[in-house]
Amino acid sequence: MSSLEQPLYSRGREPGHRYRRPLIEQCTNKWRDESPHRYEMSPDRATPGEDFVDCLEDLWDNTTTLVKAPRFRRLLAVAFVAIVITVVLCIKVWPFVDEERILLASVGKSGTSASGGLFGLNLRPHFPGMTQVQTLDPLLLPRLPRGRSPEAGNKTRLIFVGDIHGCRDDLEALLNKTHFNPVTDHLIALGDMVSKGPDSRGVIDLLRGYNASCVRGNHDDRLLLLVEDLQSTSLTSKKNSHFPSDLAAQAAVSRDTSLKELALSLDEAQIEWLASCPVILRIGTMKAFHGETVAVHGGLVLDVPLEQQDPLSVMNMRTMDLRTHVPSEKHEQKGGHAKAWYKLWNKHQQLLPTRQGWSRLKSLGRKKPAEKQMTVIYGHDSKTGLKLRKYTKGLDSGCVVGGKLTALVVNGNGKQKIVQVDCKGGR
Repeated sequence: MSSLEQPLYSRGREPGHRYRRPLIEQCTNKWRDESPHRYEMSPDRATPGEDFVDCLEDLWDNTTTLVKAPRFRRLLAVAFVAIVITVVLCIKVWPFVDEERILLASVGKSGTSASGGLFGLNLRPHFPGMTQVQTLDPLLLPRLPRGRSPEAGNKTRLIFVGDIHGCRDDLEALLNKTHFNPVTDHLIALGDMVSKGPDSRGVIDLLRGYNASCVRGNHDDRLLLLVEDLQSTSLTSKKNSHFPSDLAAQAAVSRDTSLKELALSLDEAQIEWLASCPVILRIGTMKAFHGETVAVHGGLVLDVPLEQQDPLSVMNMRTMDLRTHVPSEKHEQKGGHAKAWYKLWNKHQQLLPTRQGWSRLKSLGRKKPAEKQMTVIYGHDSKTGLKLRKYTKGLDSGCVVGGKLTALVVNGNGKQKIVQVDCKGGR
């Protein structure tokens, strides 16, 4: 055996000792025997486009591997949730927070009408033939006596009805659906009982027959003004001198042939009943609502006593200027200074106990709160539709234009129930 053929462990060493070559001698450059890298141009390539295809394949493989990786999926899920939360905050939460901030600032101006120039504490003129505030007979408030049977003269339910607008058939259908019983139930119409619809006289007769209570709406008021005008010698009669701000409305309704025909068709009893409807109906304290309950057609202005409320505003308002608290019959517009009056009203009522608590604390308990919480039930705003909030209940749902006629039924237990019927639409 030659020396080259001797085992590695025995060459040049004692038997039993293994000979180890340097690591550098054990390395092999196998990459030299492989084909050129796929991204390098090779002379035997058919076309350069194959490199681009291979590049796309690698990109697809790498992308697929990345997407399938658990960590990437977790990051993708977190990013998706973050985007959704951001969108919700921008669309829903931030506008709500911003509106709440604006309402708080506006409500914070309440109580400063006398010194701050806010709307309200002006001398209210005298309106002959118009009842500003009327109090509902306490016997008509819903009670639930012992034995669950109504006592003589007491009612077990109050039924508030939104704008009827001469739709007698729909009113009858609604009363049937509520199982109205004139012996145990009392009906309250929230204004705009006449005009636009097919049978205004029938609505008046039906409400009179049930001894229903009512409030004066803006359309009822226009009809009564027109009746007065027709009974006078001319539209410029001195009888109307106490309505200087409504001359344009008087001229407009005078040109309305259908309204003039309705005014001429009413008899003395119907006119007298319609004119007896107050602008504000003070209902009293009920278990179903917070604080005192009142019924109006349009709305109320903050921090103005009921007796000092402007009747035209009470019958017509939909929004209120946040800076001055001046009411308007216009609808709420995005980005404007006017907000729906009921938003300010609810915020004011919500903060009232806290404000009064701080006031008593500052005065060491000597100052007693004069203002109490109040719930307003109203109609007039068919565009907004049924709008039920804690301190306001809006019931106009556009019956005369084919919407619904809405009733709010309140019983002696303090439970509230909404009942509606589809209207044919008589406009």
